[in-house]
Parts: sequence; structure tokens; C-alpha cells
Amino acid sequence: MSLPTSPAVTNGSAPSVLIVEDDAATRRLYKFMLTNGGYPVIEAEDGVAALEQLAKHPCELVITDMNMPRMDGMELIQAIRRDYSDVYVILITAFGTPDTEKQARRIGANDYLAKPFDFEELERRVRLFFESRPRPA
Repeated sequence: MSLPTSPAVTNGSAPSVLIVEDDAATRRLYKFMLTNGGYPVIEAEDGVAALEQLAKHPCELVITDMNMPRMDGMELIQAIRRDYSDVYVILITAFGTPDTEKQARRIGANDYLAKPFDFEELERRVRLFFESRPRPA
């Protein structure tokens, strides 16, 4: 796993990432990888918990699994687009097809990863998002 050469902190505040994943071990792995990269991470086990977290802790980036209990990733993306339109969303799924990716992008996913993937690829996409986002004046 590569680490950013410069810290993720800009202007005294660190960008935050919300990881939404029902599998606790996978969620811990993503959190470990991203916190080592300098990103503060908030966790949620499904879409319902994610919306509760977003109401308390605004995030710039949400990484969500697709298949979860209570509210899946597609429903979560729709809710994020309705209530938090500026949040960047990466959808991760183990059941990806070209049609699934098209549907995810159509409802508002900014990026898409199909499992299995190299964890460095997820870290790279997170880093590219934070490097390319507009900076506050």
C-alpha cells in the first residue's frame, strides 16, 4: 500500500471519508488503509446508519458497498444525491456487471469498483479525488 507523500490535511482541516460496508472485517481494512493515508474515517454498517452519520458528520467522500441490509448502496446513493449533492460517492460491489455500473452512474455514483480489486486502487482513487477537488478560498 502506498502512502501519500504529503498529508491529506489542508488548511488545518482534514477531509473526511465515510465507509459504508456491512462486513466489519472489510470495513476495518478500508479504515486502516485510509487512516494510514492521512484521512479521517467515519464508519457505517449500512445505508441507514450512513445517513445518520452524514447528518452528524458531513463528509466529502462516501465509499459504499452495494449489497447491504436495511438500505443498499443504490438507495444510499439516491438519498445522498437528494440531501448531500456535493458528496463524491464511490460504489463498490462484488456483483458488478456493465449494466450495474451504468445504473450506478445514472443515479449518481461518481466512481465504481468491482470486487475483487487491488486495495491500492481504492487508495489511489481516494487520493486523486482529494487532490483534484476545489480548495476553499
